[in-house]
Amino acid sequence: MSVSDRNFDDLVDRFGRNIYGSAKGEVRLAVVWQHLVDVLPQLEQAPPLTVLDAGCGFGQFGLRLAQLGHQVALNDVSQNMVEAARAQFAEAGLAAQFYQQPVQALHADELGRFELLLFHAVLEWLAEPRQTLQDLFDLVAPGGHMSLMFYNKDALIYRNLMRGNWRWVENGDFMGEDGGLTPYHPLSLAEVEGWLAEWGLEVVSRAGVRAIYDYMERRLRDGRPVEEVVRIEMKYARQEPYLHLGRYLHLIVRKPLR
Repeated sequence: MSVSDRNFDDLVDRFGRNIYGSAKGEVRLAVVWQHLVDVLPQLEQAPPLTVLDAGCGFGQFGLRLAQLGHQVALNDVSQNMVEAARAQFAEAGLAAQFYQQPVQALHADELGRFELLLFHAVLEWLAEPRQTLQDLFDLVAPGGHMSLMFYNKDALIYRNLMRGNWRWVENGDFMGEDGGLTPYHPLSLAEVEGWLAEWGLEVVSRAGVRAIYDYMERRLRDGRPVEEVVRIEMKYARQEPYLHLGRYLHLIVRKPLR
């Protein structure tokens, strides 16, 4: 099947309700944010950093970082997503640079290099995830970091095994349909970490995102306060073997000084 990078212009309202405005979205935001500030405490300290949020969506992470005083640029292929992010910044009275274009069109000779690059829930929607990820590291300054979150293929397999979808799993074709909502390229931790090692990049820390919430019965998770779910997720997000069950995997990756 031939696919192109997924553009979510057609689903901005649905994303707002079902992802960014939902309990699962709150859990995702909380776990990834806490992982970031725990591993990179400089985010909550002076001096400010230069940050690029590539594939920013509604721009929640970029907004939090701008509120801490960092110099933020945001990018998305979706014009509607960029406008939603721009509106959030305007409402907060904060300035940022916005770029509505594919991530492949971002180049260091035009934008410079950034001390932190966020790349969240985009990799799995790309036609060429490996090449795009490798190219993006050119935008990271030496000694800088990438916050990389991607859809976990192993969790996808495990959930379908638990649901009895054994033939689908044994078929081994996990690629989503063009234009659908199953990611084109769910990725395993071993696969992505293999790429990073090949490129001489260091994985500083890893976490599983929604390693518990997504496996709970609906009636149980709907009956628990979000704050309680976040607490238990954070307790296990970075622990072996639980992190491997996360719907998403979050890696903090450091680029060598040279």
